[in-house]
Amino acid sequence: METTNEKPVELRDYLRVLARRRWTIMAIFFLVVLLTAVHTFTETPIYKASARIVIEKENPNVVSIKEVMAVDSTGTDYYQTQYKIIESRAVARSVIQRLNLEQSEEFFPPPKTDLVSKFKSGVRNAIEVVGDFYAKQIQSLLRTGQAAEMPGAPEAANSLKDGYGIDPELISKFIDRVQVEPIRNSRLVDIGMEGRDPVMASRMANEVVRAYIDQNLETKLQAAKDAVRWLTERIDEERKKVEAAENALLQYKKENEIITDFSSDSENITAEKLARLNEQAIDAESRRVEAETRYRQALALKDNPDMLDSIPEVLSNELVQGIKKMEVDLYNRMSELSKKYGQNHPKMVAIESELVDLKGRKAQEAQRVINSLRNEYQLALAGERSLKRALEGQKQESLDLNQKAIRYSVLQRQAESSKQMYDLLIKRFKETSLTEEMKTGNIRVIDEAQVPGDPIKPRKKRNLLLGVVLGAMLGVGLAFLLEYMDNTVKLPEELRDHFDIPFLGLVPAFDARDSKDGYAGDLIALHSPTSTPSEAFRSIRTAILFSSPDVNPQVTLVTSAGPDEGKSLCTANLAVTMARAESRTVLIDCDMRRSRLPYLFGIRRETGLSSVIVGASQLEDEIVSSGVENLDIIPCGPMPPNPADLLGSSRMAAILDTLRTQYKRIILDSPPLAAVSDAGILCQKTDGVVVVIQAGVTPRKLVENSVNQLRLVGAHILGAVLNGVDVQRDAYYYSGYYYGEYGAELNKKKRKQQRRLVSRAQRK
Repeated sequence: METTNEKPVELRDYLRVLARRRWTIMAIFFLVVLLTAVHTFTETPIYKASARIVIEKENPNVVSIKEVMAVDSTGTDYYQTQYKIIESRAVARSVIQRLNLEQSEEFFPPPKTDLVSKFKSGVRNAIEVVGDFYAKQIQSLLRTGQAAEMPGAPEAANSLKDGYGIDPELISKFIDRVQVEPIRNSRLVDIGMEGRDPVMASRMANEVVRAYIDQNLETKLQAAKDAVRWLTERIDEERKKVEAAENALLQYKKENEIITDFSSDSENITAEKLARLNEQAIDAESRRVEAETRYRQALALKDNPDMLDSIPEVLSNELVQGIKKMEVDLYNRMSELSKKYGQNHPKMVAIESELVDLKGRKAQEAQRVINSLRNEYQLALAGERSLKRALEGQKQESLDLNQKAIRYSVLQRQAESSKQMYDLLIKRFKETSLTEEMKTGNIRVIDEAQVPGDPIKPRKKRNLLLGVVLGAMLGVGLAFLLEYMDNTVKLPEELRDHFDIPFLGLVPAFDARDSKDGYAGDLIALHSPTSTPSEAFRSIRTAILFSSPDVNPQVTLVTSAGPDEGKSLCTANLAVTMARAESRTVLIDCDMRRSRLPYLFGIRRETGLSSVIVGASQLEDEIVSSGVENLDIIPCGPMPPNPADLLGSSRMAAILDTLRTQYKRIILDSPPLAAVSDAGILCQKTDGVVVVIQAGVTPRKLVENSVNQLRLVGAHILGAVLNGVDVQRDAYYYSGYYYGEYGAELNKKKRKQQRRLVSRAQRK
């Protein structure tokens, strides 16, 4: 299982990106700063005027109609509502009508036809097109243009106006300029207005305040009018209710013959009468019981004359007492006479006759007393019954009175409540009518808006600073975006980090001159040996010679990941540097599909390697001198239909074996790996492979596929060469990998040291 260790990102990696993309960053930076400066110094100055008002917490308590006109201002929602009312379309519409802004140049400036104004307008539109304001403007223009092209355009244009005949777009523009700024920890509010004309800005700010106050008062007065209208209707209804309740009470008094009103006194009197009757009935019942007891007792002793004296009423009777006294006297005389006379003596008989007469009289008197007791009993019984009837009558009368009082109270309360409601409505009606005439509210003007002296826009210093910051940010951001999207191979470190192959060296980009001495200008190692590219090729030659610690590569295959990466150019110049190092070198053109080596060396032959492989010619006949000391060339020859089969044949292996005995260095120029399989076949017959990569052009994926293809066939990869490096533009990238412009002042000591290293490698 393969594991990849990602290299941590360092600060110098970011610096490399900035250095590589510095021109992009500078271009974006100066463009943004330039556009910002043009916009800032050509923008129309904007002035701001502010008026200050106070929104009181509660309404002034002028009258007690507070319930009708109450304003709930205890919470923040009240103030938020007021702020939105200030920014409402109703207030904006009122100000537009008052100031006749539909004809004002503030919102409809005359068009400018000079070229400078058109240019400034174009620049401003290009900068502000991302804003909401210009987005709305463009939508409005598109909508207006479509309406003008349609049939009935005037009617369509008029239909865009609201019910008050004002363009909704104008109202929206006006609202966009209104700025409501509450002052913290206070009830003060600043109402600002922006405008091109400072005088018009102050007028609009003051008019917004007046329109807001007028609307607030109008809302309250309208509420008062609605309350008056509602109270008038309710007063008529309550008056009818009062009349109906009073008539019902009067009719009830007539029907029940109620003269005076029921009160607590009348109820107390009735209760006292009922209590007295109850007490009298109890007393009468006691007397009746007492009389009945005496009568029953006397009636029980009626038949026993001797016991009649025990009756208290009989005993206390004066006549009975006189008779008893007379009896005592007669008994005393009888007792005295009995001593003298006998029983039958006339005097004794007379006394006995008197005693009998007295007893008869006493019995009569006792009967009369009993009759008196009976009469007294009957009288007490009659009185008791009379009082009880009176008590029952009084109770019934009290119950009837209570029932009448309840109904009477209900009717009376209805009449009183109706009258109270009627009086309350009359009072509220008078207060509300008075409120209609009062123009007062909880909003007052503290400071009116003054004509501003200095514009608030554009803020030149701030805009320029923002332009600098934004330009730098956009430039750096675009640089990193381009770097992120760039998946090409640019750095030598990428060869080790991504592909795990050695870096042999880089070839700076150079201009190919015209043919010189019969050779193409691309052979810079031949006609400009002291140049930086020539020095780069010599460094690559040294890296190849020391690429393998055990075996000095004799047969080297040069290929590339894709076409047009400068493979043949690098192969030719590398062969020249090998030959000039006093190593007998042969350069074999194995690119039988798109050969370029004959052009570079100015060779014109119809036969070559393909002819030798198929047996059409001998190897010795196809070896051509390049004109460079120690360098021979074998051209590719005629293009065969199957180059891969020829290069993979045993004949090709035999050719290489023969050349190994004749030359110190054998360099093969093969087709790209991604295009055909020729390089993959040839690499098995060589000592090592050099991969040429176009810096900043070849994608990493293509290189990765090519390297994997070589490893799959067991090729020995010596390393990779970065070709076409712009060392002037990307000096920060490659400052540690090339020697700069040596020219004629090339350090001789280093050149001698390199020659000694090459000689040592050749001896090995």
